[in-house]
Amino acid sequence: MGIIYNRGLRYEAKLRGDAHYFTGKSCKNNHVEKRLVSSGNCIECARLQAEKNRRNETNEQRAIRLQKSSDRSAKWRKINVSHENTKIVKARWKKQNPEKRHADVAKRRASKLKRTPVWLDVTQKAEIDFTYKFCSALRSIGMDYHVDHIVPLQGKEVSGFHVPWNLQVIHAKDNLQKANNLRK
Repeated sequence: MGIIYNRGLRYEAKLRGDAHYFTGKSCKNNHVEKRLVSSGNCIECARLQAEKNRRNETNEQRAIRLQKSSDRSAKWRKINVSHENTKIVKARWKKQNPEKRHADVAKRRASKLKRTPVWLDVTQKAEIDFTYKFCSALRSIGMDYHVDHIVPLQGKEVSGFHVPWNLQVIHAKDNLQKANNLRK
């Protein structure tokens, strides 16, 4: 049996295909952040360097950078997610990753339960049920609507409650654009 060398966290993260790893130690600029597998630099140092590079670039360099980025995005979209096959790609992912899908659904359900106050009365609970039934009726006639939490249940800045006055029925496109944010 050969000798096994411990090559460290970065090497292990690279083998797993991760983009980041965490050492718990500060970098040369005293940031205790995740580090990039590609370079070993901490995320904060990389962000500051990119910001500095952008401040120093000329208008021509900026236009070239943005065009390259746009071209890369267009190429990726063309290969991976054309408008026609988005639903197919999502369905395939759900079928190939049932455990992840079930975990996401369970997390969402648990979050709703955790964010539903015990002091809601029967009328308010019925109001919540009505909102979901109304949205379901809209979908049954071919209208693409979602029930949205105005203040998200798992927001980055603030988390809201699962209560009638925090719900709204909005178009699916608007809800998906809103994501987990406060806007709208």
